[in-house]
Amino acid sequence: MRNLTVALSIFMLLLSGWSPCQSSEGFLCGTPHLSFIKEGLRGSIHNNFSDENALRPPVPSAPTLPIGTERTFFAPDFRSMQQYTVTAVLRGVGSFCYVFVEASEWNTRVTTETVQSIVRAFDTSTPADPRRGIYQTLTQSFGAPPDIDGNGKIILLLLNIRDANHINQYTAGFFNPADQSRGVLRNPGFRSFPIRSNEADMLYVDTQPLNPNSETAQNVIAHELLHLIHWGHDPHEATWVDEGCAGYASFLCGYSVLEHVAAFERNPSISLIAWPEVDTDALPHYGATFLWMLYLHERHGGLETLTEIVQNRGTSLTGIADALASNGNRTQEISDIFNNWKIANYLSDYRTIRLSLEPRRWHRSYPSGTQDGQLSNFSADYIGFEDASGLTLGFSSRSRENSTVHAIEFHNTGDVHKREIVLSTNGSGSIVLPDTVTQAILIPSLQSQGINTQTQNTQYQYNATRGAHITFVTAAIPNPVHSQYWDIIAVPSEPLIGLAPSVTLIRAENNAERLHQESQAMYRVTPDSQNNHTYRLSFRLDPEIAPESVMYQISLDSRIVDTRSLK
Repeated sequence: MRNLTVALSIFMLLLSGWSPCQSSEGFLCGTPHLSFIKEGLRGSIHNNFSDENALRPPVPSAPTLPIGTERTFFAPDFRSMQQYTVTAVLRGVGSFCYVFVEASEWNTRVTTETVQSIVRAFDTSTPADPRRGIYQTLTQSFGAPPDIDGNGKIILLLLNIRDANHINQYTAGFFNPADQSRGVLRNPGFRSFPIRSNEADMLYVDTQPLNPNSETAQNVIAHELLHLIHWGHDPHEATWVDEGCAGYASFLCGYSVLEHVAAFERNPSISLIAWPEVDTDALPHYGATFLWMLYLHERHGGLETLTEIVQNRGTSLTGIADALASNGNRTQEISDIFNNWKIANYLSDYRTIRLSLEPRRWHRSYPSGTQDGQLSNFSADYIGFEDASGLTLGFSSRSRENSTVHAIEFHNTGDVHKREIVLSTNGSGSIVLPDTVTQAILIPSLQSQGINTQTQNTQYQYNATRGAHITFVTAAIPNPVHSQYWDIIAVPSEPLIGLAPSVTLIRAENNAERLHQESQAMYRVTPDSQNNHTYRLSFRLDPEIAPESVMYQISLDSRIVDTRSLK
């Protein structure tokens, strides 16, 4: 019944023409800054939310607090990385929430109308479903949050969060795992200072510069509530998964994801699984992780998969693989899903959102020359080629076993084709684009699920040529030691990336030519001091065959570039 309700809600949004990409602000979540607390709590709090405890009788509800109740909270200062105290007054009570407001913000940034709108959004109505609030939407989808204080409500503390505001970016809210402990945490702490717990199920919501009267503030509350729910099920989840699920929670409630998705559109080559330490670099990561979760929802099991990701105890890629397997997806590797996802992002192949990615670079004249690139693990690069008819795209990676490269072809017929460039044992490969291709996108990626996944990276090279631009200097040299052997040498006019010339031997006999040896690929010799690449092929010639009767034919991508006699 729960899944049917969610499906109907999304269906109604699609019918109404609703788009999640509406105007919003580039807000940041402060929860990643507190992720070190998760490790400090490892083993100490985990048992509070074990499956065994979930079967115990619930804690009796505490008496409802009256409006006007004053309380002092401990809050983290993200500038000094210490705690300070906030005096706040209870200004609103809902079925599922208490709304406390920092005393200095009352009747300045926060009014009675502000509190009423927040309680309404939390309890009864969201853009996605006017009959269900944030709390019911998320708890019915992902499970109940913890209830450490036994009052059955979530405290929403509206305060002026102390953070290092950046231009157009600020900490709009956070969930603090320390509040799920009791007493004082002494290791770890903010720069070795002790951390005091509020011993409450609570979320922090900014009032400056975030407008607490805006829909964005409600968006933040949905985002942070999912962090609390997720922590209750899996307190040690990787930040990128935690943030991706929180972004999906906002989307599920009908709130905008525009700024985060737009940041990813402008910088799509970031790593999916590595969360940046600097806030100014974080916005595209919110977009990437949200889109990953949305893709899993649309292509790999719907809401049930996202619920399993939140509720299972596995972390990072392992947790996602476990969630997919438990939801029936046992055949496709995470790396394969990632490859499909990277292509879907460029083609905007989603049912509920529209993307327009910006390639890192466009090429419009050829040859392109040898170009270098670098990939972090679980990242993809996007390189565009205009006037792509007949181009040869060559690619070479230093990490063949974990690298893949695809090309998207846009044909003048309107057709769009996706092709994988098969890499050889030395990590190189190439494709020739048909004459009907007007534009192409090269998408290399790295995806390794081995040890230290977040720190792995690789370098790659690519080039784009039309064969006629490349010429060769060639020679046939008899081997000075073994008289029956010959070496064919070829030096191209520019480096070949993902390509190798081949040699076919043709023999003239009785005024006719016939094939003497099938085409064989030449191998690359180590470049010289001028970085010139030389290609070589050795072969044996029987003594009874006159060398002057044999011709060698050198080809590149089926184009003959040189034909000469051995003598």
